[in-house]
Amino acid sequence: MAEIDPYITKMEAKIEEMDAELNRIKARVKSHGADAEIQFNDLAKEFEEKKSELLKNVGDLKSSGKDATKDLKEGADQAFGELSASLEKAKSRFS
Repeated sequence: MAEIDPYITKMEAKIEEMDAELNRIKARVKSHGADAEIQFNDLAKEFEEKKSELLKNVGDLKSSGKDATKDLKEGADQAFGELSASLEKAKSRFS
């Protein structure tokens, strides 16, 4: 499990960075009016769903044994990619 700890720490840090970025986007959106806020809220909901999935995968990694680690890490990597795509969608629409 020791080799997975840095991976988990890095993943958790990336999630925090993405949350901060989403909050920065949210602050910019407020100046674009109600329609933009509605669109942003839809994207933010998608982001939160992807984040929940990723956090579940990270939790599974924390409690897994060595045998399951590779599969769980691949699942977490996939979930992270989906979360990143969701954030990029918000950034491209509102930056």
